[in-house]
Amino acid sequence: MLPAEIFDTIGDFLYDDRHSLLACGLCRPLLPSTRYHLFSDLSVQLSAQRVTSLTRIIKSTCNTISPYVQRVVFNDLARWVFVAGVSDIECAIRKMPRVLSMLPAARCVRISNTDFEHVPQEIIRCLVSYLHPFVNLELHSLHFYRFSEFADLVCSLPMLERVELKRLTWTHNGRGVSNLGRVSSHVEWHILELRHGKNLRDLAEWLGAHNPTPIIRSFYYDATSQSEVYQLRNLLRRIAPSLRYLQFSFPVFADNRSKSDTLRNFIDLQECTSLRSLRYKHILLMPDDAVTTMISPWVSQMLSQIPSDSLEDVGFEFMLPNSGDETCLKELDWSGISSALSRKEFRYLRSIQFNMSAGTAFNSACATNYILDRMPNFKHALRKSARPTRIHAYFASVGIQ
Repeated sequence: MLPAEIFDTIGDFLYDDRHSLLACGLCRPLLPSTRYHLFSDLSVQLSAQRVTSLTRIIKSTCNTISPYVQRVVFNDLARWVFVAGVSDIECAIRKMPRVLSMLPAARCVRISNTDFEHVPQEIIRCLVSYLHPFVNLELHSLHFYRFSEFADLVCSLPMLERVELKRLTWTHNGRGVSNLGRVSSHVEWHILELRHGKNLRDLAEWLGAHNPTPIIRSFYYDATSQSEVYQLRNLLRRIAPSLRYLQFSFPVFADNRSKSDTLRNFIDLQECTSLRSLRYKHILLMPDDAVTTMISPWVSQMLSQIPSDSLEDVGFEFMLPNSGDETCLKELDWSGISSALSRKEFRYLRSIQFNMSAGTAFNSACATNYILDRMPNFKHALRKSARPTRIHAYFASVGIQ
């Protein structure tokens, strides 16, 4: 019999492949690991009848999945308001404490795909009042009328240890940050993506007003104006030592005359001492283009700034013209990138990923060979992925000299 750790590792590799997990569940030694991933999320449909049925299932003596539920998901609340009505949803929410009491491992709540402008305030207050036991909060694809409504939601959960934000928007920034509540300093923030730069500016201004500085592990840096650059740069300067995952987009708002100054002052990575993953997005590669000429050395300069010796992953997303082909790659400073990645500080580097918005004449095989030729230090480790517009490189630590 193999050690249990081997079976756990197999399950972890298959965590997002439901069909493989179901097949592995037929093997008794793999059953605990597959159940851990298959039943980690419990999606709750907010109607009184459905919550009553869910309670009955969980209470059943045949139920064996409750110990595996780690995350409770509330999806599309606006739809349930339309389908079930306000009073029915309030009744369903009041039944939730009994459900949660039978889920001993559920420490995370996710609210997703909801426009809160179409959800009555009494529903929001009622739901939040029963979320206090959760320590992890995930907000995905949500829209608020005011930024202050988002801040109030986060501040209303006193037990929070982790907040994850992805694709949030709001119509108005609401009242000034000085009048908003504050989140505990021990909470870890993962800001994966916001849909509009001004929304990120509002969030950066609010978090920047926290004292002590919040712990932000993941950050999506995307500015659409010079004022947003100012807010984001100031926040990044404060959170840099705790930052582990950073993704930033090239500033497309500046005109050609000011792009040089914008690039120079756009972002500063010199204090990111714990960075593990870096993603460049929207790198424009246009032949004989003045903007591309400025971008090319800037990419490698940003890599050279990073002082972290924990960097494991670097990604590049290139934007090519519709009629562009693999020759557009010639516009990039490959020598500078190769030299920056070969630094001894990056001895733990494991992967490099290239994503390209391929034009109609793009040849992925030629692009792969071109990158192989331009990065000879890593030639033995470069691999092409199954997707024709994506190329991966995987490095063992011994591959970096």
